[in-house]
Amino acid sequence: MALEPHNAPGQVAHQTLLTMQLGMERRVLDMVVGNATLHAVLDVFAQGFDQLFAGVVCSIRLLDTPSRHLRHMAGPGLAKVFCEALDHAATGPEGGSCGAAAHFDREVLAVDIATDVHWTHLRDLPLSHGLHACWSVPIRSSDGTVQGSFAAYCSSARAPHPTELDAIRRGARIASLAMEHSRAQHQRLTDQATMREAAQHTLTILDNMQDGVATINKYGVIESFNKAASSMFGYTAHEVLGRNVSVLMPEPCASPGGNPLQRRLTTGATYLVGQSREMLGQRKDGSIFPINLSISKIARTGRPTFVGVIRDITQRRQQEEEIQRLAFYDPLTQLPNRRLLLDRLHQSLITSARSSQHGALMFLDLDHFKQLNDTLGHDVGDELLKHVATRLKTCVREGDTVARLGGDEFVVLLEGLSPQVHEAAAHGEAVANKILNVLGQPYQLRGHRHVSTPSVGIVIFLGDQDSTEDLLKKADMAMYQAKASGRNNACFFDPAMQAAVTAHAALEHDMRRGLNRQEFMLLYQFQVNVAGTPIGAEAFLRWNHGTRGMVSPAQFIALAEETSMGGLLGQWVLETACRQLAVWADQHSTAQWTLAINVSPNQFGSPSFVSQVARALTASGARPQRLVLELTEHMLMNDTAETRSKMNAIKALGVGFSLDDFGTGYSSLLHLQRLPLDQLKIDQSFVRDLLTKPGDATVARSVVALGHCLGLTVIAEGVETAEQRNLLAELGCDVFQGYLFGQPTPAADLVAG
Repeated sequence: MALEPHNAPGQVAHQTLLTMQLGMERRVLDMVVGNATLHAVLDVFAQGFDQLFAGVVCSIRLLDTPSRHLRHMAGPGLAKVFCEALDHAATGPEGGSCGAAAHFDREVLAVDIATDVHWTHLRDLPLSHGLHACWSVPIRSSDGTVQGSFAAYCSSARAPHPTELDAIRRGARIASLAMEHSRAQHQRLTDQATMREAAQHTLTILDNMQDGVATINKYGVIESFNKAASSMFGYTAHEVLGRNVSVLMPEPCASPGGNPLQRRLTTGATYLVGQSREMLGQRKDGSIFPINLSISKIARTGRPTFVGVIRDITQRRQQEEEIQRLAFYDPLTQLPNRRLLLDRLHQSLITSARSSQHGALMFLDLDHFKQLNDTLGHDVGDELLKHVATRLKTCVREGDTVARLGGDEFVVLLEGLSPQVHEAAAHGEAVANKILNVLGQPYQLRGHRHVSTPSVGIVIFLGDQDSTEDLLKKADMAMYQAKASGRNNACFFDPAMQAAVTAHAALEHDMRRGLNRQEFMLLYQFQVNVAGTPIGAEAFLRWNHGTRGMVSPAQFIALAEETSMGGLLGQWVLETACRQLAVWADQHSTAQWTLAINVSPNQFGSPSFVSQVARALTASGARPQRLVLELTEHMLMNDTAETRSKMNAIKALGVGFSLDDFGTGYSSLLHLQRLPLDQLKIDQSFVRDLLTKPGDATVARSVVALGHCLGLTVIAEGVETAEQRNLLAELGCDVFQGYLFGQPTPAADLVAG
């Protein structure tokens, strides 16, 4: 079974590897052209190769042609006894990876020496030295003759990664170049013709390298140009030889006297030599692309020559730009994301402190965005977000920032508005009004005409008095104030708002503590039939604060709904009411009473609400038929299949439903027919002026008639006088509730009364 290659290096590691490899090859080429001995060249090259990959060491062996034996040349990372044992080993099918590679003139990649057929008689030697894989490539001369083997031993049994295999192949070519040059140097002493042939061999090897290679004299004139360079720039070697290197560079480098590279070479600057730098190249067709250029200096016939190794880094740059985009930009809208926004806001605060110029931060939230997602789907919602991003950018200056935090939340950063706070505020308000107008125009979303409005919170800042997170919180609070003011509106942050938020935070903390300390209680108000006999009650939540005393529901109910406390309190009310029903069931006078509780929108919207009701009933032993859940008309405005399914599941448990505050919304008859309701509740706003406003009496009469038509009982709340009760009874109302029959009271007092 084939063993998997080692994991690929990451982007940064891969670039580092390429840089190290290029530097190593450049040093070897310097030694080659500097007439260093073959042993020295190969030893330095092997040492450099061993530093490229963890757990991998290099072995270079030279083929002795007459005897067909491999002679050890370089392997500083291998044990001396190991190298001596394999020195002068014969080539052949069972001569290990190197012997087989030289014998068959092909790559031999032994991924597991312990089982590889080429190592049958030799495997004990490498295994005893902790070597478990050997990947060998034949070293060929320019005419294709096998000169030896270039191998990499690995401490683990595995296949080479493509990067490792590419490095081995490049190593074989470099070793071949060194061997060819050594042979040519020897021949140069005796035969000038052989020297020219060796130079041609060197050029052949360079032409087979993936990187472009060009030699340039000190005046910037191109003297050689390999095939890779020709392919990279689109010129043939004939077209560039003898021309200035500026032909390969864009303006202004291409202009006479404008090429800094040429000037530095001409003046003898040496700091370019041995350094790798990134710059722009220009192809024959005029297109510009990024390159990495490394320059080595050599002497030829007493004059300096510069060898440039050129690599096209277009793909690497594209990958870096993609990483940058994913890290700092929102993939849906292409706007800056939270990370980039915070960085720009931080810089803006520093600039503001230095210039004494005010700036503005705006927090935008789209009104009723969730409703669009729920009705038309998230794809349409995403389409709206992209349109909003495009429109927002038209509302600000080029230097301002529009960012998306996530969901339907956007942030606009305006910088350098004015040293005067009132002028900065006026400018911010003008931009906010422009945003309200532009975003309020209709959208075409996949065939649907949709109108969306934003709520905008604005905070003016100067210097770094507030942190970036504090400014975002203040703008966010101002945005919620805009929503509370009717939406499609813009509001500025002020300290009073901060005080209210702080108070709300303290109240939320007290609510959590109060729930643990059992400070919450339920009070109950009678519901009576036409004869005045109690038939049940409605439960009301009250809070007896440990230090504040009784806290009005108006102070904490709305806040609870804005936080997770809404769900916790709702669950507590449900469980407490069920336990009270179980108590009443044991008393003859109350056994048939029903108990109605209000359900909040968030509680009803919870995916686990059905199971919560079922668990509360089971745990308490209450009869489901005696529990009534009151839902407001506004909660059921979106008559979705999910709403009906949830109500039907609860109805199947035996629980009843009452539609609270009926008459204040816009429920249709079809809407009511679809829902499993048992009762309609006339809102107290109509009962209050029943005797003085004919219109309210008409509404009450209509509600009663509609309810009876649908087979529902009708209850009126807020009944405070006998006259109201009598008129409602004449209209056909079935059940009554209000101060006329008793105020909300503890359960014990209710039964005793």
